[in-house]
Amino acid sequence: MGSLKGQLVGQFLSESMLISLIAMALAIVIIQFALPAFNQLTEKPLALSFHPLIVLALLALALFIGFLAGSYPAFVLSGFNPVVVMKGSFGSSGKGRWLRNSLVIFQFTISIILIVGTLVVQQQMRYIQNKSLGFDKEQMLVVERAFALGTPQKEKTFIEEVRQLPEVSAASGSQALPGRESDFFGAFFQPEGSSEILTTKTMVVADDLIETLGIQLVEGRLFAEGTNDSLNILLNESAVKTMGLKDPIGRKLINVQQQPDGSTLTLPFTVIGVVKDFHFQSLRDQITPLVLQSTETVGGNIGIVMARIKAGEYESAISNIEQKWKALAPEQPFRYVFLDENFNAQYKGEQQAGKMFAIFAALAILVACVGLFGLSAYTAHLRTKEIGIRKVLGASVNSVVMLLAKDFTKMVVISFLIAVPASWYLMSTWLERFAYRISLSPVTFIAAGGITLFIAWLTVSFQTIKAAVINPVKSLKSE
Repeated sequence: MGSLKGQLVGQFLSESMLISLIAMALAIVIIQFALPAFNQLTEKPLALSFHPLIVLALLALALFIGFLAGSYPAFVLSGFNPVVVMKGSFGSSGKGRWLRNSLVIFQFTISIILIVGTLVVQQQMRYIQNKSLGFDKEQMLVVERAFALGTPQKEKTFIEEVRQLPEVSAASGSQALPGRESDFFGAFFQPEGSSEILTTKTMVVADDLIETLGIQLVEGRLFAEGTNDSLNILLNESAVKTMGLKDPIGRKLINVQQQPDGSTLTLPFTVIGVVKDFHFQSLRDQITPLVLQSTETVGGNIGIVMARIKAGEYESAISNIEQKWKALAPEQPFRYVFLDENFNAQYKGEQQAGKMFAIFAALAILVACVGLFGLSAYTAHLRTKEIGIRKVLGASVNSVVMLLAKDFTKMVVISFLIAVPASWYLMSTWLERFAYRISLSPVTFIAAGGITLFIAWLTVSFQTIKAAVINPVKSLKSE
């Protein structure tokens, strides 16, 4: 009709950019509606800004994506010989096939990586939640700000009254909460007869806390009522190993304290017991040397009261404990948490990451399936006559379906082979932040590949079956 190539290029690009701009507008509408749910998931106060610079950036992005999407038809298809196209042989050309297949492979590669990420994060979170911590965090009510009661005597009275409640099986106090790393301060100890000063973490605990938490005593004794433990300490197994103490019970450890005036104060402590290692910090960290001091060392002050609640009696226990609190400190707010919830809250970021992985994996699969659906329809159209000939020669519907699905299966397999090393590296790097972690299993990658392959088969099945059952007479007719 006399159109120049430049006019065809302009038509293709303008159509592609217009579609991209419409897509951008729809994306903004979707984001506006989805943002509250997204903010709730990530606990971030994100908002959609329409600052002029941001609007210009979005427009530029939409036009750029439209240009990329329209480049192939604009600069390649517009250069085909009209005679070849009008004959109908253009559709069977191999040009552009590598680009279409590469895009589908790329989409499914991203999908598999995201599925692997989702599975690995979920497995690691399950491992953390089920791993033995060396103490029992279940059914443990934690009353915070116990210092608000006013005096160490009131704190002790509160613990005693809580302990007497029928819903409570055990109660004690501490200045540190397992899992809250900021509560564990560093201290310097020098084994008697040694010149080496070692740094340890320190936890100040009241009598009976070790039993209340269910921490195992390895040797020696624990802090107890009626004994003066102000200069006695307990060590965990890591501290004993780090200090090289073969017979720790009765050994002296010199606590070295730097004073504000620059002088050094030394206090001799006696090791009276050794407790089994327990995870007093996050599972991201190895268990480090820990020294447990009695509250008698700091004048009896505590900041936290822990009470183990009997199963099924939470509401009654909380109400009664609050009444005890109000009786001793009527003007102070009663605040509590459960130890297991507080401990697991350390991994909120990872839990949110797992949910985000799942959401983006679903979106990536959806996008990949849309592309695969279009490609399968296009391929089925190109091979319509071939399918008709095969059916005339006796091919069954199943064999035709397998023939058409074979190429798409190859693309998913290629995607799987690319995604496995990439996802292995990415998730291995992510797991390195945890000192205690799962091992990557081949089953995880096979499951991700299987899920992707199953979804791909479902996507192409409609088009392949539709093409396979068509009457050969219709498919062999010249159009």
